[in-house]
Amino acid sequence: MFPVLLATTKPLPLGIMNKDALLATFIGFVVGLVVTGLVLYGPGLTKNFPKIQFPKFSFSLPKFSKATPTPTSTATDTKKEHTVTIESPLADAIEQEDKVLVSGATSTSSIVVISGPVDEVVIEANGDGKYAGKVTVSEGKNDITVTSFLQSQAVATQTVSVFYTPEEWQ
Repeated sequence: MFPVLLATTKPLPLGIMNKDALLATFIGFVVGLVVTGLVLYGPGLTKNFPKIQFPKFSFSLPKFSKATPTPTSTATDTKKEHTVTIESPLADAIEQEDKVLVSGATSTSSIVVISGPVDEVVIEANGDGKYAGKVTVSEGKNDITVTSFLQSQAVATQTVSVFYTPEEWQ
């Protein structure tokens, strides 16, 4: 019915190799040499590289020690440590007015500087150690720092952050 044609190729003469086979053999030989070299000499080469240390993370809870009792003050221990505290405004408070009343307590007869982002106020603490003053704040986050100075060169500082927004809250 249909004639069948068979494809025949001439065999290569002995000693002559195909160019593709020769190239594949050469590439395989080179790759084999590189892999052998890395296996034999690779560990010795890494000694010359700089050491890289990654940070270590700990996801465990901190260990708390038992509380030790603190000694109470006696009649002979009349000298108190100079401190300043901010009672108002509270930390991260949201204010609707651009003037913020800052009040708190410190040592008696201290000079108190209330520093805001726009201005600062210098006042003197009353006989009970209480102080109060208003500072102007700008829109957004504002850090207010209260610094108390004593005649004996002692200085105490505390900072509180407040947020000012002129928007109406309902």
